[in-house]
Amino acid sequence: MRIVIDMQGAQTESRFRGIGRYSLSLALAIARNAGHHEIYLALSGLFPETIGPIRQAFRGLVPQERIRVWQAPGPMRWVDPQNASRRAVAERVREAFLETLDPDIVLVTSLFEGLGDDAVISIGALGEPLPTAVILYDLIPLINPDEQYRTNPVYRGYYADRIENLKRARHLLAISESARQEALGALPFSPEKVTNVSGACDEMFTRVVPDADQLATLNKRLGVTKPFIMYTGGADARKNLPRLIEAFADLPDTSRHHHQLLFVGRMPQSEVSALRAHARRVGLHADELLFSDYISDDELLALFSTCRLFVFPSLHEGFGLPPLEAMACGAVVIAADAASLPEVMGSPEALFDPQSVPAISAKMHQALTDEGLRARLLENARTQAQAFSWDRSAKLVLRAIAPFERTRESRTGRAVTFERTTLFEPKIKRILLLKLDHMGDLLLAVPAISRLRARYPKAGIDVVVGSWNQALAQTLPFFDRVLTLDYFKRKSSLQAELSDGSLGEFVKQLGFYDLAIDLRRQPDTRFVLAQVEAGLKVGYGSLNPAIDAKLDIALPTYQDLPFVETPLNRVSISEQMLALVDALPAHPSDYVELPPLAAPLQQHTRAVALFPYAGGDAKEWPVARFHELARRLAADSTVELVSVFFASDKEAQRFSFDGLEKVVIQVGLSIPELMRHLAGHQLCVANNSGGAHMAAYLGVTALGVYGGLETAHEWAPVFGNSYVLHNEAACSPCHIPARRDCPHNFFCLDDIAVDEVYARCQELLAQNGAALPIAQSRPSIKSTRKKLFQALAPLVRQCNEDELSQVAQGIALSLPTRTRRTLFVDVSELVSHDARTGIQRVVRSILSELLKDPPKDFEVWPVYATHDRTGYFYAKRLRSRFMGQDDPGAVQEDPIDFQAGDVFLGLDLNPYGIGVQEAFLDEMSRQGVRIQFVVYDLLCVQMPSYFAPGSEALFEKWLNTISRYDGVVCGSRTVADEFTQWLQAHQPQRQGTLEVGWFHYGADVQNSHPSSGMPSDAPRILRALRAAPSFLMVGTVEPRKGHAQALAAFEQLWQEGTAVNLVIVGKSGWLVEKLVARLRAHPEFGKRLFWLESISDEYLEQVYGACCCLLAASEGEGFGLPLIEAGRKHLPILARDLPVFREVAVDHAHYFHGTSGEALTEAVTHWLTLYRQGAHPKSEGMPTLTWQASVQQLLDSVLPMRQVIKPVTRLEVPAETE
Repeated sequence: MRIVIDMQGAQTESRFRGIGRYSLSLALAIARNAGHHEIYLALSGLFPETIGPIRQAFRGLVPQERIRVWQAPGPMRWVDPQNASRRAVAERVREAFLETLDPDIVLVTSLFEGLGDDAVISIGALGEPLPTAVILYDLIPLINPDEQYRTNPVYRGYYADRIENLKRARHLLAISESARQEALGALPFSPEKVTNVSGACDEMFTRVVPDADQLATLNKRLGVTKPFIMYTGGADARKNLPRLIEAFADLPDTSRHHHQLLFVGRMPQSEVSALRAHARRVGLHADELLFSDYISDDELLALFSTCRLFVFPSLHEGFGLPPLEAMACGAVVIAADAASLPEVMGSPEALFDPQSVPAISAKMHQALTDEGLRARLLENARTQAQAFSWDRSAKLVLRAIAPFERTRESRTGRAVTFERTTLFEPKIKRILLLKLDHMGDLLLAVPAISRLRARYPKAGIDVVVGSWNQALAQTLPFFDRVLTLDYFKRKSSLQAELSDGSLGEFVKQLGFYDLAIDLRRQPDTRFVLAQVEAGLKVGYGSLNPAIDAKLDIALPTYQDLPFVETPLNRVSISEQMLALVDALPAHPSDYVELPPLAAPLQQHTRAVALFPYAGGDAKEWPVARFHELARRLAADSTVELVSVFFASDKEAQRFSFDGLEKVVIQVGLSIPELMRHLAGHQLCVANNSGGAHMAAYLGVTALGVYGGLETAHEWAPVFGNSYVLHNEAACSPCHIPARRDCPHNFFCLDDIAVDEVYARCQELLAQNGAALPIAQSRPSIKSTRKKLFQALAPLVRQCNEDELSQVAQGIALSLPTRTRRTLFVDVSELVSHDARTGIQRVVRSILSELLKDPPKDFEVWPVYATHDRTGYFYAKRLRSRFMGQDDPGAVQEDPIDFQAGDVFLGLDLNPYGIGVQEAFLDEMSRQGVRIQFVVYDLLCVQMPSYFAPGSEALFEKWLNTISRYDGVVCGSRTVADEFTQWLQAHQPQRQGTLEVGWFHYGADVQNSHPSSGMPSDAPRILRALRAAPSFLMVGTVEPRKGHAQALAAFEQLWQEGTAVNLVIVGKSGWLVEKLVARLRAHPEFGKRLFWLESISDEYLEQVYGACCCLLAASEGEGFGLPLIEAGRKHLPILARDLPVFREVAVDHAHYFHGTSGEALTEAVTHWLTLYRQGAHPKSEGMPTLTWQASVQQLLDSVLPMRQVIKPVTRLEVPAETE
């Protein structure tokens, strides 16, 4: 079973209170106990600061790609009526998002959110509700309304809307038996649909012994100077805090003067001020009642563990988490004898009458002074804390929702999508118009009614008018029924009136309508519309939130005031009514009347037509399967006739149905004959061909079996009762000329089995032409998007360009557009400027290999960012060039489209650019994109003097930034060790575990997208290199590379008469101006000293072959790619003794120490002696990798499903604190 948990209860301000803790703890327990069930988490992007902590809390329990985020433009809170349209948009986006997750059931952790924040939770706003279970905490405002509910119409409208949504849930999960009984008494749910799943407290709640100094600091901050009586929770009226204050004031002096009363937790400042004022009125001093405001979890544990008494006086709770948490921490706890609290407390001795101040005060005094009672309460606390368990609650939830599990294809294979594709059928069949106005108003409504009739030509329209308008209404040619309801009086001056009883009886007689419209702009008749039963209720707003909450479309309205112009009273009443018709959701069948084409030659009640051919095998379900389907249908006793239609004898010759009397072959019929024969069938099965469309148009149920040549959504049958079976292939539409051209074994059609098609035929035949229930047709992502767009059309009509852009962006982030995942490879520097450094050689090699052999189930896209724009863009021209498909016209500018499950790899070294794009990367991470970076070295922070000013600070900022994401992959184990040490020393702030991996580079230049070209003087230089022992240095000329030391050493060798060459390959870098001038002016330049700048890979290969030794004199490296390349060429190596060089070359190199010219002269002389004797270390057999193997090592760390992380590379980094 796939369970999608809406986590907004743990994202809003509720996360600081019991509901938030309940939501998170229960969801974690469900994930722990999920077994074979798939758990998805649905998060709102309107609370970005909560997404990271929730992802971290579920790490290891729920795969990160199953933690999904939806987006919509805010604000949406109910307290501002201007947010209504935005909230309606968000409700539909959220429900479409949930539908794309294909849940068996949606579990809502808290439905009653969104009054003062941007939570959006609805059930059925987009149409047929997804199966939904709701955690029910309480129904306090419904059962026991407080002053806010009675006096605040916005709150009443909000709560009425929440209750209506709650009624559309399929199951309620009550947090206590008390809450369950409330639901059964107040809501239309049968007992089996409301389950008590109880609750518990988090495992962190346990008795602690706080550090004495830390406790003293905390007490000083809170003003605690005496033993204290504690309360934690909200401050709303039902919490009964004024009576608690009075009870404390009434304590005997021996108790009161030795204690303080401490209210713990965040409370609105207005409530704090009111409670302080109340305390003063009952005689408390300022230091007797204390407030903590927000405190950390550790501080809460310390207070629970050290309080003298915990008191919970609430009049009404759904569960009562704070007293249970206090008991788990070893506190002495007493609570109100009300609602669910007796269940939680488990002992009558711990209870008091919350309505009685003397009773509260007496129980407090007893619990403070009676040691026997205190001992019994502590023992009871231990027992009760163990009686409640989140795992137990989770198992109760899973048992309660088990009936919602659907039988479905294995999600590990390719699931065949079966969906209804009908477009041109009347969605609106019964319409009710309310026009409770006077005669002139009815005449002014004629244009709107005329447009409505044209829009829905097949619909029946009933109208309700005052009795004085009955005759006029009957003369108008629009109405099927004219009904009368005298609300207004014939004379405008008389007061309108209508009793509730007469209205209720009238509405009951009307029955259900697909659409109901109140054409009157003034708000006084909207209460009638609100009570009508209709799928869609449309009218102008009523200025009453409770009524408007019952309307599906409420156009903006304005109060009629003397001398005040409004946007409406400047517009004709006729235009106002036309606006109501235009606000209706658009549908393709609007204004469409299809002419009849053919009458059936003979009507068969259980006949099936088959069209096995489609004019090309790239569109055809295998002919042999059509043959088998015909045999199955012919053998079915419920099928009367099977007609197989062919265009020619050649097609028909491949079929043989000897002995099957039910099968009739029809060959080469004319179009009129074909239509008359086909019209007499009940069902038609066809490929993506004219047969499917013709059958659908003629009113025959059409079942198309579609492949990926063209998208089913573009070419599916759309008339009558149409369906399609297809695989949603990521490669569709492919437009290949024949199936032999498909590189994927044509799975899109070949994976559709005869059993699947035959089963659908049986289902459709059983419907006798009626549509299948929607639950049997699982919607595809594309059909969900289409449904969403249709639902949003009337809601966004008044949006400006910015608002439309925000809605579009929310949809793009919320609803995936592709089924394959993407590996985004950041090559920003390569796109900007290929400096042909060692790092960029690695980048080119890895990118080339990834594009040539992408990882399974991933599409690889190189991407880039610039310093002056936010976001990443597809590097289309670069990709084309690397794939040998150079396209100068390829567009570079398309922004990337990312979704959960994608992977971003920061392959290029781009410290400044990553800082610019940090906010964009944060958004990608919140959306579920796995973000990893390659770290080539830490030289900027290890050797800052060798780099340009400011480099160290920039690089350190980059390290801090990349450490906030999912992982880092280093270019060697040495760098991984150094990076780990840097993390431990600097402790960058992040949440949870940072994965640190490493890999080695490849050495096969031919597979690294090599450059080519030889200069004219290359032959002369290569001859000179072969004429004497030549030592090769490869890499950018910069201070740390050791070029100055090498030059000094070789000058001494030349002075001593040693015949050797020094060859430098690499461009000029930074801080080497003097060295560069010295090299260019050197007397041996071009003779025994060669500097080859920016040469091609082709030329470098030949230089390797002409030299006798690679000299690796660098004082710091991240890997040492030249050593690998030398080993592959069997070129001996003389290297500085660095850990990374020993990691790469092991015993296949000769190592030297020292930084002076003399030290290197000695090392070269010694090496030459060994070389002449053949005793030098050989590079043959040195471990090297191909770039293919190197990339596989990299992917083992980068991709979430592989994650072969080497033992050294796991590092737990401290979580961020509040």
